[in-house]
Amino acid sequence: MKLVSEHNKISLAECRKTLCKGGINYSDEELIKIRDWVDNMADIVLAVVEKNGVEEMNEIIDRAKRNETESS
Repeated sequence: MKLVSEHNKISLAECRKTLCKGGINYSDEELIKIRDWVDNMADIVLAVVEKNGVEEMNEIIDRAKRNETESS
């Protein structure tokens, strides 16, 4: 189930303000793809939290951080 509807998405102007810094620029198409990906990830996170609770999500984040540290 999509938790972020089209009318609740942040605007491209807000995406641009957040993402286009330090000389990095994105086209509208790229910003839409990034925004949609972030929305999808948010839906996944919310689904995990709803199903398993916050502690499960914290464990997933901790595991990812450990894996990142080990691979560095």
